[in-house]
Amino acid sequence: MKIKMEHVTLRRQQKTILEDINWEVANGEIWAILGLNGAGKSTLLRLILAEFWQSEGEIEILDTSFGTGDISQLRKKIGIVGSFIAERFPRGMRAEEIVLTGKFKSSILYTSYEETDLKQAQDMMKLLKADSLIGRKYDSLSQGERQIILIARALMDKPQILILDEATSGLDLFAREQLLHHIEQISQMKQAPTIIYVTHHAEEITTFMTHLLLLKNGKIIAKGKKEDVFIPHVLNEFYDCPVTLVPIGEQRYFIKPEVKYV
Repeated sequence: MKIKMEHVTLRRQQKTILEDINWEVANGEIWAILGLNGAGKSTLLRLILAEFWQSEGEIEILDTSFGTGDISQLRKKIGIVGSFIAERFPRGMRAEEIVLTGKFKSSILYTSYEETDLKQAQDMMKLLKADSLIGRKYDSLSQGERQIILIARALMDKPQILILDEATSGLDLFAREQLLHHIEQISQMKQAPTIIYVTHHAEEITTFMTHLLLLKNGKIIAKGKKEDVFIPHVLNEFYDCPVTLVPIGEQRYFIKPEVKYV
């Protein structure tokens, strides 16, 4: 089991952020986590990364139990892409140098590196069809190009879990679709990591995602295989209003709220 949470509750400053979370992620599953702003999605991720510690319950990530296992070694097995990562890099760094920082789990290349290290970063970029970005400075890249670089960086240390936190934030329509295509390709790689894709846009939940978790006000409303969760009566409860699923592709939908505005 890649992720196992049993009756996990998290409180901070006497406020309950997550409540009674029960969730398991098995090898080979690709999960989408859907929730509106403030649902607790980022907090759940920080639990997985052991940046927060549960107030109650049991957590086991990659066979490491919180409280008994080596958390520092656990973090090396998890790759993450998010806006808070994107802001850490010097704007003058070359794209391949940023990818290389993933090998050292740092935002700056503090240690010296060999040309073979840099070639490894370039090879990762080529694997993601981003070789045209080699030699480009970070501040010259578009938002979509930066996200591809950050994904390549996250894959450098061959993580067992890859977390994508609002990865399409700030992207235009075309860059978003290209990024989703790249993520699908990653899911089909040999020894692909278990992917956790976090969003508040239902239309980003694509065919290659196998499971879905609905998070609302710090509680899991529904979870399981996508076809069992991504259905009207479950989504009506989740959004607290009637919704219509508008098809926009194969097994992909835009959610339209049926709300009468006064």
